[in-house]
Amino acid sequence: MTTSNGFDPMAQYARLSERVENQGKDIVDLRSNMNTGFQTINSAISQLSNELRNNSKTQWPVIWSAAGVCSAMLIAAGTFVYGTLSNRQDRMDVGLAEFTKAAITRQEMEWRQARAAEDRARMDSSIKEVRDAQVPREELDRVWQSYDQRFSDQQRQVDDIKQAQGSVYGARDVLLDLRDRIDRIEQQRLSRAE
Repeated sequence: MTTSNGFDPMAQYARLSERVENQGKDIVDLRSNMNTGFQTINSAISQLSNELRNNSKTQWPVIWSAAGVCSAMLIAAGTFVYGTLSNRQDRMDVGLAEFTKAAITRQEMEWRQARAAEDRARMDSSIKEVRDAQVPREELDRVWQSYDQRFSDQQRQVDDIKQAQGSVYGARDVLLDLRDRIDRIEQQRLSRAE
């Protein structure tokens, strides 16, 4: 039975079943190979053990060689550690020498503290002067409101003047004057033409 997208569950099951069987066979083969390998190692160790038991002679050359290798390793490790510590000690000595050269004496420290106190006092007096010279915000607000009031009063006066001027001689009056003038010019022209 195949679904619409080509998936066949029976074929998938058969493939998985085959893979499981193959894995089982591989595990059985691996187990037998390991057992064979362990048996070989066991027999080799047994043979070596029997040879050492049967040989009553102490293996002094092997012992001395092993002791020599161990002592050489210990000497090399000790030399490495000593060299590292010696280099670090030298660096610390150089750093300490530079520090003592650059160290500040007690008198110089006291002079620097006195100088810092003087600087701080000067700065405090400067800040006090600036604070004393400042105008409080409320006072500035009152001054600005007074300016705004003056500007609005002047604008009102200008508006009143414009309105008064407009009411004395308005646009209608200008048009009437122009019409009268045109009428007079036409009458003068007619009177000259006669």
